[in-house]
Amino acid sequence: MQQNRATMSACFAVTLLVVQFLVLRFSTSELLVRVVVPATIAAVPLALWAYRDRVGVWIVFVGVSANLAAILANGGLMPITRATMIEAIGVERASEYATGEWIQGSKDVLVGPGTGRLTALGDQIVIKAGRGGMAVSPGDIVIWTGLMVLVAEFSWSWQQRARRQGAAAARVEHPAEGGAAT
Repeated sequence: MQQNRATMSACFAVTLLVVQFLVLRFSTSELLVRVVVPATIAAVPLALWAYRDRVGVWIVFVGVSANLAAILANGGLMPITRATMIEAIGVERASEYATGEWIQGSKDVLVGPGTGRLTALGDQIVIKAGRGGMAVSPGDIVIWTGLMVLVAEFSWSWQQRARRQGAAAARVEHPAEGGAAT
């Protein structure tokens, strides 16, 4: 029963990711993105609740909360500044986007100086990759950290279970010596 709940939980979490990815990638409707992005993010705790005994999940919840706060404060989209966009994709590409508009193909809205809310929680950290880069939020960094902790926790559990099973098999194969001689 517990294993089935955990499997369903993992499937729900993956489904949320896939739905959000597909909407972001293919939608031309800003309204659809403004509804789906916060809805899928808000559903993450429900999807991961079966794993609430893991520290990594609680770290993920903190990151998800930070992202959700920034997104809800900006009408369903993650705030990003022009300076961050320029650093991530260059001046030429960044100039294609107008302040206050949704950046199609993303969850971001380009905010002007002093116009966005909770911009410190928005996509403001640039991770360089080749000649370009990508902008992530502090919440994303916390989520990635939580996922790494979660992987470590699952790895540790798996190793402990394998050791216990190995020890139990060894006891069955080589029972303790001693006892009464017949």
